[in-house]
Amino acid sequence: MTARTALFLVLWLAAAAGAFAQVPQTPSSTGEPRTTGDADEEGRFHLGPLRFTPTIALTNVGIDNNVFNEEQNPKEDTIAEFGPAVNLWLRMGRSRLTGKAAGQYLYFAEFRNQRAWNTADDARWELPLGRVTPFIGGRSSNTRQRPGYEIDSRAHLRTQAVNLGAEVRLGGKTTLVVAGERSRYAFDQGEVFLGTDLAQALNRTSSSEGLQFRYRLTALTTFVVDATGVQDRFLFDPVRDSNSIKILPGFELQPSALISGRVFVGYRRFSARDSALPDYSGPIASVDATYILGATRFVLKVDRDLTYSFEPTEPYYALTDLGLVVTRRVTQTWDLVGRAAIELLAYQPLQSLPSPLARTDTIHQLGGGIGYRLGRTTRIGFDAAYAHRESTVIALRAYDGLRVGASFSYGLPQ
Repeated sequence: MTARTALFLVLWLAAAAGAFAQVPQTPSSTGEPRTTGDADEEGRFHLGPLRFTPTIALTNVGIDNNVFNEEQNPKEDTIAEFGPAVNLWLRMGRSRLTGKAAGQYLYFAEFRNQRAWNTADDARWELPLGRVTPFIGGRSSNTRQRPGYEIDSRAHLRTQAVNLGAEVRLGGKTTLVVAGERSRYAFDQGEVFLGTDLAQALNRTSSSEGLQFRYRLTALTTFVVDATGVQDRFLFDPVRDSNSIKILPGFELQPSALISGRVFVGYRRFSARDSALPDYSGPIASVDATYILGATRFVLKVDRDLTYSFEPTEPYYALTDLGLVVTRRVTQTWDLVGRAAIELLAYQPLQSLPSPLARTDTIHQLGGGIGYRLGRTTRIGFDAAYAHRESTVIALRAYDGLRVGASFSYGLPQ
C-alpha cells in the first residue's frame, strides 16, 4: 500500500465514522460558506492539529461518441471518471502546512489502453515571524490525459515544481511577496502525436522570479500587481527557448463581495533566444469571477496567454479561453446548469518559413445539465456537453464530439 493510498483510507474512514467534530460554517447572504480567515480552521473534520476536508467525484458516467477527437470515423465508448481528494491544514507550533492530494481514474469500456490513474499533489509550509513570513512549497502531477486543447492523445506527462519566498508586511494594508520557482515538464519518450515526438518537442524546465504588491482596499477587496520573469529552456529543441516578462495588475475579491473571485488583466513580452522564433508582445488575462443574483449564479472565466505547441513549424500559440457557467437554483434541492465556452488558438509560425499561413483553431463548447442536492455537500447530476473544433488551415483538425452522462460529487459545498 502506498503512502497516498493509506492517507486516503485514514481520512475517509475518519470522515465516515463522524468521530471528529465538524467545524461550523454559517452560510452568508449569498449562500456561500463563511470562513474565519485562518486557513487551518477551514477543514470539515479535525484530528488533533490536523484539519481536513475529503471530497469525491464520479463524473461523465455515460457515452463519449468521439473518444479520439477524430474528424472521420469517430469511435464511441462507455466512459467514467472517478476520483477522491483531500484538502489538509496542519498547525505545527507557529508554522502552518497546507496541502491537497488528489487522484482520478479514467475508465473506458472498449478502449482499455486509454484507461489511466492520474494524481496531483500540492503543499505549502510557512512560518510567520512578525512582519515576515517565509514559505516553501511544491507540486507534482503524474497524468495520462489530454495536455491542453490541441493535443488529442492522452499522453503521459509528469510535472514537478518547487517554490520558495517570503511575504513581507509593510503596513496594516500593504504586503510585498517575493518568490522564485523552478518547474519541469516531461513527456515519456515515444509519446507521438500526428508524427511529432512530444518529448522531443515539449520537454523543458522553467525558472521564474516574481514580485507581488498587495494592498487591501477594503475588507472584501485587495488590489494586486504581479510582476514575473520567466525563462523556458527546452531539453531537445533549443530553438523554442525564450525569456518572458509578465505584468498583471488586478483585484482579489472575497466570497461575500457582490462579485467574488479574481480579475487580472495585463501584458506579456515574450523574447525568443533564436531569431527563427518570433517575439510576442501583447495583452494577457486571468479572470475567474462569480456573481450571484438571487437564485442564479454566474461564473465567468477568461484566460489569455501564450502556450507552447507540439507543431514543429508553429512552436507556440496565443490562447484566448472564454467561458461562462450559469447555475439556476430552481428549488432548495434542484438546479439547472448551462455552459458555453470558446477557445481561440492563434499560432505563431517560424520566421524562417517562406510563406507562412495565418492559422487559428477555434473550439466551441456548449453544455447543460440538471442536478439534485443532498445537503450542502452532495450533488447528483445529469449532464451533456458538445464540442466542435475547426481550423483555418488544417481541415483534418476539425471534429465534433458529444458526451452524455451522470455525475456524483461529495465534499466541498455545492
